[in-house]
Amino acid sequence: MPPSSPSPRSTHDPDGAGRGRERLELPAVPGAAGDARRFMAARLRKWGLDALVEDCELVASELVTNAVQAVACAAAAAARAPDPADPPPKVRLLLRRTPGRLVCEVWDPVDARPVPAAAATFDECGRGLLLVASLASGWTCRTCPDGGKTVTAWWQLGPELPE
Repeated sequence: MPPSSPSPRSTHDPDGAGRGRERLELPAVPGAAGDARRFMAARLRKWGLDALVEDCELVASELVTNAVQAVACAAAAAARAPDPADPPPKVRLLLRRTPGRLVCEVWDPVDARPVPAAAATFDECGRGLLLVASLASGWTCRTCPDGGKTVTAWWQLGPELPE
């Protein structure tokens, strides 16, 4: 990460009652997806969910990338250049492990909901949500009362995976 980039901040989520819930706050910059992948891998290994690491890393990366792009598009639509002295907007990744389910939530400050695209064969973009749908048990999006949206993906934890 370049020295001028703000560092991601990982915290234990106080609502998680001490187990199975952690949050990462990231600046909405292109390198955020890599930080999200590393965070996911470390937490899943800590929880003994090694079998889910690859799929969850990809999903978290796609959701964070979409959030960062939404922030950039909103700024461009506002037709104002960001002040370099201001810190970049934030996105948040929340990882929760509940009985029978692993949940990954990514919040960003933009209300516009993501729309799965129909990418052509040689398109380089447009397959992110299709990838999320194929790797996770399911996904959804909801707008937040205080602004922004949360995109949620989840995996069912079978009997062979620890809870």
